[in-house]
Amino acid sequence: MSTDSRLSDSVDPEETLGDLLTYAELLKTPKLARLYIYVLQHGPVAIETVKADLDIPHSTAYKYVGELEEMGILTRQEDEMPTQIAVDPIRLTLETEHGDVVATPVLVDAIGRQLDNEDIRVFVDRQGIPKLAAALHYTLRVMNGELTQRTATNKLDVHPVEGMTVITALQEVIEEASGYDPYLEPAE
Repeated sequence: MSTDSRLSDSVDPEETLGDLLTYAELLKTPKLARLYIYVLQHGPVAIETVKADLDIPHSTAYKYVGELEEMGILTRQEDEMPTQIAVDPIRLTLETEHGDVVATPVLVDAIGRQLDNEDIRVFVDRQGIPKLAAALHYTLRVMNGELTQRTATNKLDVHPVEGMTVITALQEVIEEASGYDPYLEPAE
């Protein structure tokens, strides 16, 4: 990261870093990620509906709703009864010395899916979140016909069975994300 002349007056460093921290929190907390994606898909939605559908205890649901609200990505519509909540799709673009990275809700969804999808959970446990992000990138390229699963697995530098398994799991995530992630480049 540099502080050169590319920063214009339109860049708000506080907001930018806030976005980065928001994404970091979503990426390290699968239950929070799952709640965010649920509300993105179904919102505006009542908190009671979220609790029931995701089988989240009352205190946990309100804790996570409060966290998302503090992050500035969740709004409460208290003029309706019951109170409705909604979230905005977030997008984070990072320019690094290794290239540009764009993180959108589909990555957050993949993180949250660890709770329900053993293939994704095992992959993250063994390889970590950065490797999952890479797997998501290569899965998009497989779905666009740019790579085969075997080539994508080789690029991931993981055991072929592990790579193909997570790519297959991530294809389902991407297919569903096309309905709620406005930043997702559609497979051709």
